[in-house]
Amino acid sequence: MPDDPSTVLDALDRVEDAFGGYTTGAPEFEESLDPETNQPPVIQLRKACRLLNACRTLREHDGYHTSVIEMSFAAIERSLEFYALSASNDSIDNFQNHTRAYDRAVALGVFSEHTARRLKTLYIDNRSAAYYRDTVATTEQAEMMFTLAVTIHDHVKNFSQQSYECRCDG
Repeated sequence: MPDDPSTVLDALDRVEDAFGGYTTGAPEFEESLDPETNQPPVIQLRKACRLLNACRTLREHDGYHTSVIEMSFAAIERSLEFYALSASNDSIDNFQNHTRAYDRAVALGVFSEHTARRLKTLYIDNRSAAYYRDTVATTEQAEMMFTLAVTIHDHVKNFSQQSYECRCDG
């Protein structure tokens, strides 16, 4: 059995401590994502904002298509989770399955069943292909996915009548 490198084990120890809350000093949260001042729905919306802003940054550097696609799918999920959390008795624990947000969007009247099914199919058929398989993402795929994510994010925040909580740069 091989010995694991001490550098890997040390780094693993430090990250486990960080996720376990065993760091020194007060935690430093991302801008606009402080769990002590923001409710869970707003945190999900603002996570979507942060993901979309990260996509904008990567797109400015021409490339990173796989990352833009991945973050765009995540931003769609966070946007839909925001609405579900603010419009129902759902908790964030209800969203351990990546496609649950699409089902809740139908149940809460955000999208028709037909549109939600198309979004789930897009996710199932293409996210894993761009991320896990040997398929290489294209500029057009990344641009179209990002545009879809921004469009859904805008629709959801306006549908919720809480657009004032959005922190997107674009």
